[in-house]
Amino acid sequence: MADFDIREGKVMAGYALIAGVIYLSAGTMEIFGVIYRDIIGGIMLIIIAATYLAGVEETFKGSYRGLSFLIGGLFLSAIYGILYILMMIANWLEYLIGNIESFSLIEEMRVEIWLFFTILPLVYLVWKNVRKIKW
Repeated sequence: MADFDIREGKVMAGYALIAGVIYLSAGTMEIFGVIYRDIIGGIMLIIIAATYLAGVEETFKGSYRGLSFLIGGLFLSAIYGILYILMMIANWLEYLIGNIESFSLIEEMRVEIWLFFTILPLVYLVWKNVRKIKW
């Protein structure tokens, strides 16, 4: 028996599958230096992708067990995306006080920031289903 609406579960599972594949490909590209040369960042993106992909099957069936993996992936994505946003702001402040010569917003917008903004619709879908849980 499904814990929540299977149609919503299929939408969330599809979105999580797409997010997982994108995070996996971005992490692989970071490790091999296609986007940036950031091995630790690439490994972290692969861990986030694994978290999303681990919850796809159970979420597709409408089970809260799969939804927990999506929530974990959303937390990791949010923490990692906000961290890079704060690093971008810190670099901008360094530019303002004159510690660095140039600041380019395009160069500072790392793939982790873009991926953070792409998962925001999934945050709404998961939140909508979590609110319905009877504790």
